[in-house]
Amino acid sequence: MIIKNTTYGEKWGLLDPKVLERTKNKPALSDKKAMGPIDLSTIDFQNVRDGMGSPNKDLTNSQISEKSILIQCQNRYIPAIVCRPAGEQPTLNACLYLHGGGFIGGNSSTLLNQCRLIVEQANCTVISLDYRLAPETPFPGALHDSCEAVEWIVSHQEYLGFENSQIFVAGDSAGGNLAVGCGLLDENHYIKHVISIYGALDLQKISQTLYHWDYSLYEMNKEHKNFIHTRLNKIMYITNLMRSLYIESELVTDPLISPVYAQDFKNLPSITLIEAEFDYFLPSNKYFARLLQKYGKEYQEILYKGLDHGFFDRLGYLEQTKEACLDIARIIKDKGAKI
Repeated sequence: MIIKNTTYGEKWGLLDPKVLERTKNKPALSDKKAMGPIDLSTIDFQNVRDGMGSPNKDLTNSQISEKSILIQCQNRYIPAIVCRPAGEQPTLNACLYLHGGGFIGGNSSTLLNQCRLIVEQANCTVISLDYRLAPETPFPGALHDSCEAVEWIVSHQEYLGFENSQIFVAGDSAGGNLAVGCGLLDENHYIKHVISIYGALDLQKISQTLYHWDYSLYEMNKEHKNFIHTRLNKIMYITNLMRSLYIESELVTDPLISPVYAQDFKNLPSITLIEAEFDYFLPSNKYFARLLQKYGKEYQEILYKGLDHGFFDRLGYLEQTKEACLDIARIIKDKGAKI
């Protein structure tokens, strides 16, 4: 595991100063409310959907070419944005990017600045997909869109302008879940490597998790404890909402919904798990890493200390977000050179 320290050095249990300040300025969310049942009739759904993501900035120093396209899937078209270095020269590698948003929010533009920076630093082509969202399209709609997009991208190398016959698939949160799902279903080995950024790898109720989720699994400084709980509780609450809107409850142990239940890894390519110290999904990511080790799969973990779920959204406001983009670019360059 690669561990990324904060300004506190090697200390654990402390929120990064910028994350702490940001959390102090947001409403607290109690453990009781986060763990309680969700009454959908009381939720302003559009407000929840519109609140997904965070402001971010374009940090590129070179010209990036962008175009909107339609990806032809079975009986439908899915919009996407293609980002690549300006000019006619094809790139070596391509990466499908799957945005986060709890399967209910976000779009192909949400993390476009992150995609641009990855394009610049890896000299690759990135395709950001507008997969269908719940509740309008519940499981398996988003996964089908993602998997069919992989196949379409591989079969349109010349049109998109890249050379390698395999591609990378990356995503954050719900997008990380979808990226792993694409890997588990990759019978034709279209995917070179999967990159999951704090992937939502388990939608199970807390009381039934395989790894016995509990606050005690996290080291917490006493002065930061309430703020850490708030950050964990927000994602716990969103996970309960995902379970209500994205899936039927009896499907929650399907490995394509909750990859921690996977037992068949024969199709899965090598994978990188980018994790955050105070992410609600950290225990599920650690559990999944143990599964990968058990089944002899090639994987690496990169853990960012002091950070919470959603840190990848905040490019230009959080230095570690830029660092994570550079990590992803490095992975694409290193592994893409071996195709």
